Amino acid sequence: MIQFLALASSVGFIAKGIVMSEMLHELNQSTQPIRPMKVFNNWEVVPKGWYVACKSSELKTKKPLSKKICGHQIVVFRGESGSVKALDSFCPHMGMNFAKDGKVVGEDIRCHFHFWTFNGKGECTDIPSVKGTVKKSTCNRYKVQAYPVEEKYGLVWVYSDTVAPHPVFEIPELEGQEILYTHMKPFNRVAHPHITMMNSIDEQHMRTVHKLSVSLEVTNWEKGTRFFNGFSGPVLTDTLVGKIHKFFLGDRYSSSVLFEDGNLGLLTTGIDIKLFNRWTIPRGYFIFSHTFTEKGKNQVHPIVVTPKRKGLLGFLFSHAYLLFNKICMWYLAYQDGRVIYGNLRFRQDGLLAEMDGATAKWINFVNRVIEPSLWSRSKAKTEKTDLNELPTGPQAKEESPEVPLSQ
Repeated sequence: MIQFLALASSVGFIAKGIVMSEMLHELNQSTQPIRPMKVFNNWEVVPKGWYVACKSSELKTKKPLSKKICGHQIVVFRGESGSVKALDSFCPHMGMNFAKDGKVVGEDIRCHFHFWTFNGKGECTDIPSVKGTVKKSTCNRYKVQAYPVEEKYGLVWVYSDTVAPHPVFEIPELEGQEILYTHMKPFNRVAHPHITMMNSIDEQHMRTVHKLSVSLEVTNWEKGTRFFNGFSGPVLTDTLVGKIHKFFLGDRYSSSVLFEDGNLGLLTTGIDIKLFNRWTIPRGYFIFSHTFTEKGKNQVHPIVVTPKRKGLLGFLFSHAYLLFNKICMWYLAYQDGRVIYGNLRFRQDGLLAEMDGATAKWINFVNRVIEPSLWSRSKAKTEKTDLNELPTGPQAKEESPEVPLSQ
């Protein structure tokens, strides 16, 4: 039971009636100033990474879709072969949106305005009004930006730069295995993706907001654009929830969070847990793709995953387990979203060295490793700034006097 309470750290709802006429970080700047960071919590910088454009089932042959992802408008379309392409949404001729009455012709997309046609690489393949020997050279003068595309988990994913250095995220423990998955309706949040992701590694709030009776040790590692936090420790029996957990699932709690590219997270629950200390409980896998549609408006696409099991009983168990995890997520998401996201004006200057080490490491990682993509409205500065590195240990003041973690 207590294993699934951590889910609320990664998903949330916006309470009905909340209208953000002014973003929270813009308030109180005269008395509680917040300086913009290099990449972290910066709405002007879009990290290089894979973003959900739509469900695969939404994209029909000959019917292009226009989607705004991280403030960038793209068009996605499925050619007659079934492959999906993604381009900047506006025709380089006069700027007509390809998706507005545009048509897919073979593997290309045709603009409705003047019937200019472009292939999946963004190359102009036809201009009907140009005839003769100059047609080819004229077409070669026009090109629209194209983006890598993949279909995975029943979704169309678009990479926010010219070349994708890796495929769409796959759960390391399930690589090469057959899986089952289910989607949930995207959750809308009034917070930057980095803030909602940060919440899932905030060990303190697991006890305060989610009432977890645990004493956790945190492990951390980094590899490329991946950032990992593991949580484990004894379950305390000073609450009813703790007593129930100990009775059914033992006296240890263990979960982990893995981030990739600064925009995608994997929550793994039920690690090494046994029912009545006899039967191993399957791990729960929850992928969260974070995408803001525009400044101040963020969406998270939850994907619940489980291994595909053999036989009729395995089939029934797998689908039942997906449903169980889905219900848990819906129930627990409310805990953070009810209050936190619409009322959090995040300040990095107030972090405590002993308690907020994981948060500081996450901020430093994003500013140091994550790169801005073509969709960024302003490129992150490459030089180190006083906000580029937040100290993470007891010697915080000596390491970075400009932005120390409070002792």
